Amino acid sequence: MPKKGQISNRTVTTGLRQRAWWVMRRRCVFTIPELLSILADGTERDAYGSLSKYLRALEKAGIIKREDSRKPGNAQGSNGHLSFRLVINEGRKAPVWRAKTNAVYDPNTSIEYSLEVKDE
Repeated sequence: MPKKGQISNRTVTTGLRQRAWWVMRRRCVFTIPELLSILADGTERDAYGSLSKYLRALEKAGIIKREDSRKPGNAQGSNGHLSFRLVINEGRKAPVWRAKTNAVYDPNTSIEYSLEVKDE
């Protein structure tokens, strides 16, 4: 249903997280600095923080996995950058992190992944 003043439903999302999802699907293995160098144009507010939180949520949901090895950093003495691999790729629409419910919702499959910490 269109909102007041809209002519039609909104069908295209071009936010940072949606664009990051497109790049993640294309590359399969990526780092946060790589995503930022491709996506961030300087108009975003705290692009690094936003993307980091989003990737942590996707990692907890099992959609991406942290690689064992790091990619080399540019600074001397750098430990390198964390590298991630896309594990679950269900479609074009980016998974949505819902902080209030502590879950990640996949609009492609209508599956909601809980991020609750499991006691072991």
